Amino acid sequence: MRSLLLGSPLLLAACGGGVSSETTSDPTGQNVAAAAADGTSAAITAAADCSNRPDFVPVYEGARITTCVSSADGTPRHVSGTIVYLVKADPAEVLSWSRAQANASGLGQRLSTATMYSAGEESKRSLMVITEPMDGGTRATVNWGRGI
Repeated sequence: MRSLLLGSPLLLAACGGGVSSETTSDPTGQNVAAAAADGTSAAITAAADCSNRPDFVPVYEGARITTCVSSADGTPRHVSGTIVYLVKADPAEVLSWSRAQANASGLGQRLSTATMYSAGEESKRSLMVITEPMDGGTRATVNWGRGI
């Protein structure tokens, strides 16, 4: 009887019984799976994942992201987010580069000042970049929204 009790777990493991240990190391996949388990739409979750930010959201090369939040924002089939990053570049250069990236993405200018640029495409996509000097470089705050 003792050998039967000791051998049962081995027999189950050999037959494929028990809990699966398969998982994904993809952060977006993990977030989508967790949200689906809680009843949140996979489309909303994947669109709101900071590691999966929209292609029209510019982050200057070499930047260190300090804050990244995104979520469904209460408007049906719409997500928005904020990314804050630090970079060793002049604020005017970062803003100019961000403006060029927004224009290349097909977003139309809404408002532009010496420290802020706002662009959008009706209610489909929106972007606002604010730059300020910080420790010999720039702190940029990027706000975005998009329909899914």
